[in-house]
Amino acid sequence: MRSYYDVVVVGGGIVGVFATLDLALRGVSVLLIERRKICSGASGRSHGMLHSGARYATTDPKAAEECIKENRILSEIAPHCIRDVGGVFVSVNAEEEEYHSQLADSCHRAGIPVKDIDIELLRALEPNISPHARTALLVPDKIVYARDLALSALLKAVASGASALEGASVERVLIEKGEVVGVEAASMEGVYKIGCRGVVNAAGPWCSEVARRAGLSVEVIPAAGVMGVASANLTRHIVNRMRPPSDGDIIVPYTAGATIAGTTARIAEDLDRIEIGGEDEEILLQECGEAIPALRAIGFSRLYASVRPLIAGEAGLRETTRSFEIIDHYEDDVRGFVTAVGGKLTTGRLIAENAANAIARHIGAPQGVYTEKLRLEQATREEVKQVIEALRQGEVTSPLESLISEALEAIDNERYLSLLLPIIYSRRAAGGRS
Repeated sequence: MRSYYDVVVVGGGIVGVFATLDLALRGVSVLLIERRKICSGASGRSHGMLHSGARYATTDPKAAEECIKENRILSEIAPHCIRDVGGVFVSVNAEEEEYHSQLADSCHRAGIPVKDIDIELLRALEPNISPHARTALLVPDKIVYARDLALSALLKAVASGASALEGASVERVLIEKGEVVGVEAASMEGVYKIGCRGVVNAAGPWCSEVARRAGLSVEVIPAAGVMGVASANLTRHIVNRMRPPSDGDIIVPYTAGATIAGTTARIAEDLDRIEIGGEDEEILLQECGEAIPALRAIGFSRLYASVRPLIAGEAGLRETTRSFEIIDHYEDDVRGFVTAVGGKLTTGRLIAENAANAIARHIGAPQGVYTEKLRLEQATREEVKQVIEALRQGEVTSPLESLISEALEAIDNERYLSLLLPIIYSRRAAGGRS
């Protein structure tokens, strides 16, 4: 790791990783700093849905349009991280049925493909759907594997000259004469003083704290959400309640033997410790169970939570926009510090692109679009072979060592490749350090 980079990106979620890649493709020397592991925060704790935008079409049309645009882009540039299962909005009572036409019209206005699906056909496709189902709409919701997406983008970033430092937190942003000149970061291995001309604050719900360490103020709503995992295959499609965004209205067939139900919403008091209570489980089982009754019988094998960074405003948690904002703190008399707030996992690439353009103006880097048509790579065949050989030689040790080695040589090769991504990233990053 060098002592100077043009830009330091703080936060290793989807926005931070794509900002790092975007800047590296512009020829900018960039260092990503993540206090834990890549994609260990909100990005790695979503319900796994790549939004079509339909969920927000009636209440948040700007976010809806952003979602459908990025849904298409990510499906093109990272097909190995996306599973196109389709989404269904289903009404199970009279009030939801009345919402049907409003939702369909709003989707059309936002450019989201939507069509009615015969309820008997839906029952044939989804045997576990509620017997009270009345009407349904089909939309292009998909499943996204966020960790695979983040690591694939980071592999490309490292190959493009970027560096990354995990397990380190930014303690201070150094400012002289109103301009960013560096950061101080600390890890278990020591304290780092890194010179730079720009900082992209992509720390998600922690971006207020990172801004504070630059002497700045950023207001974010830390919205905690709880999700439940049922150990069963309950649906083929992503199933949504046909109503405005609310608690317990999404059921995602995330992977074989695992269905994710989400989510609840409340203000997080402690960003590092989200309490999960029985009330969360009851809400999810009650509300999601209205659409898929079998969920109530099976229950959850586990619950998990994340904190979403929403743009501060007067609206309630569900009414707050899921669009994003890029704050250029030049208006706060600090040149070279940019904060990204809000957005979705689905729109992370777009948020990063806007943040990269904002910081590029301060450091004289090119403006433009750099990741919209870039095909993200999987690990190369040679890298996979090297890791397999390292496993055989005992260089990579893990309780899963024998399982991974055997699986990579048999029918599960493609399914288990994603387990190698962290290893391959670490090896590539280590080989690229200077």
